[in-house]
Amino acid sequence: MKESLLKAHRLFKDNLPSYSASVDEVRKITEEQMWGSLPVASDLITEEVDIDGMQGEWQFFPESSEERVLLYLHGGGYMMGSINSHRSESSEIGRAAQARTLTINYRLAPEHPFPAPIEDAMKAYSWLLDQGYHPKNIIIAGESAGGNLTAALLMYIRDTGTPLPAGGIMISPWIDLGLTGETYTTREGVDPINTKAAIQQLADNYLNGVSPTVPYASPIHGDLRGLPPIYVMVGEAEVMLSESLTFVTRAALAGVDIRFRSWPAMFHNWIFCHSFLEEAREGVDSAGAFMEELYTKQ
Repeated sequence: MKESLLKAHRLFKDNLPSYSASVDEVRKITEEQMWGSLPVASDLITEEVDIDGMQGEWQFFPESSEERVLLYLHGGGYMMGSINSHRSESSEIGRAAQARTLTINYRLAPEHPFPAPIEDAMKAYSWLLDQGYHPKNIIIAGESAGGNLTAALLMYIRDTGTPLPAGGIMISPWIDLGLTGETYTTREGVDPINTKAAIQQLADNYLNGVSPTVPYASPIHGDLRGLPPIYVMVGEAEVMLSESLTFVTRAALAGVDIRFRSWPAMFHNWIFCHSFLEEAREGVDSAGAFMEELYTKQ
């Protein structure tokens, strides 16, 4: 295994909290020692924004377009993660297409279970429309639980008759909260980050008794007809690989312009290692190319 990949694995293995730890302990460790320890570009500009009482942040660079927006929804199993923890990843994906990135601190489980994050994501999207941004200049993206939230939000926007954005990007999406995919078994022990037992705990926290087959909770079960173009990106070492494959197949059968790419040997949300891992930088650039295509189609 090459040194940069070993470095990425160590970042997780040395800092990944035990899921027997308290919620506050898990959040503190991931914020300060794992995601939050990653470098942020020196030329990044940030602006705090209040979205009807919800904390948001604009992230942009000198070359960012005033019109292009990436609404980025962070991951963390719906239990952890924040604007701060994912700033390095969210801002770089926006930079790849010269877009301004809007990130939010949506409410987290177990204090705020399903469907609170979807309500908050919709609040952010509606706020962007109210600010005058054209929906076709907005792209929604997220990784892991944020990938779930991206798909759920796209379905919710469609179902409420709200104008749809240009498209979505789902990175290592966790979209089957029933954990039924075969790679939860075949990738167990291969995935350096996730175990089925830990993910089951996160699912229970978020669902709070709701069935994992409810489409807004598990978009793999959703009606995908009429959704805008979606790009699904996943690592081949992930326990969540098979649900991405199933989602892509169902989206294609529903007539969605669905794009898919898998990266050999890559782990869950490898993109966050873009500062030192070649495959992660490649992933950022690939997402940027997809976004550029959608923005310039308008």
